[in-house]
Amino acid sequence: MGFEKIFVINLPKRTDHRDAASLAAYLTDLEIEYVDGVTEIEENTLPLGGDTITNKGAIGAWRAHMNVFRTIVERNISTALVMEDDSDWDIRIKSQMRRFAESSRLLVQPLPGTTDEFLDPTYYSFDSPSQRDFYVGEHQVTEPTTSPYGDVSRWDFFWLGHCGAKFPLPKDAPLPQGRAVMLDDETVPEKQHIDAQFGDGLLAQEYPQHTRVVSRTHDNVCTSVYAITLAGAKRYLYELALHKFNKGVDLLMNDMCDGRDGRPMRTCLTVHPQLFQHHRPIAKKTSFSDIGDLSGDGYSDQAFTRNIRWATRVNFRQLVYGQTNYTDLFPDGEERPDLHT
Repeated sequence: MGFEKIFVINLPKRTDHRDAASLAAYLTDLEIEYVDGVTEIEENTLPLGGDTITNKGAIGAWRAHMNVFRTIVERNISTALVMEDDSDWDIRIKSQMRRFAESSRLLVQPLPGTTDEFLDPTYYSFDSPSQRDFYVGEHQVTEPTTSPYGDVSRWDFFWLGHCGAKFPLPKDAPLPQGRAVMLDDETVPEKQHIDAQFGDGLLAQEYPQHTRVVSRTHDNVCTSVYAITLAGAKRYLYELALHKFNKGVDLLMNDMCDGRDGRPMRTCLTVHPQLFQHHRPIAKKTSFSDIGDLSGDGYSDQAFTRNIRWATRVNFRQLVYGQTNYTDLFPDGEERPDLHT
């Protein structure tokens, strides 16, 4: 998909997650490498501020992501996609990522013949921030040479899988306001099906049916899937593993992207709705997360993945047996299903 490596974080005891992740990757032609999740941390290894975090699951999650950053640095990996082991995606993920690349280039690549002029007038100037839409296919920018998503010197982090994200608004300056818009994307559910979860819901309010939008990140929740460059991994490893660890890993990443809590703002993009999401199998809800109680008690009697139409894990049977009658979790024209969690 245009990344040097795809890493999947997996606790060795969660053999169920590894079985599913390996099968999903194979069936959609992705080559993955596992990184062990973490459950035990020596207290004296935590950086400044670590004693404010008491949830062992949250500490382990933080350390697992830091281990990925360290691996990227140690092995000099130019770009990597990082997944948590319960992540799911549409079986059309490769074509979706090609369209995401068209969008990301509009926001990070300079205009043709320049090195420091951009479509988004708020990229460098925040004197009068205003939101602008740029439609994929209507604009030209400089072709990247080091990554299909934009030259690696021009971005740090793409937040591709999350539990909600907000669009930066003028009040959030100096975050750039530009948005790259993909119209008529049949892989996007109709508005009544889109679950913004912890996001702002503006996608459904402001854009036509079947629209996907790429923007700068803002207040994203969950770290299900992201892409990072080598330069980004070096910065994140310093800032989050050595400098200061004082909150959950997704909040730390937000601080990096938004330039909060004394950390320099980085170039981070996200996508609405997300391209990856946590999958919820038929199982006890307490089995969904090893970080904390995110879903409550009870039993999920329906396998689902929010906002993903032809979810790979929901379509395991069809894919394994060579069938093409894929299950569409969110058919057009129907009411939003009750997903129970």
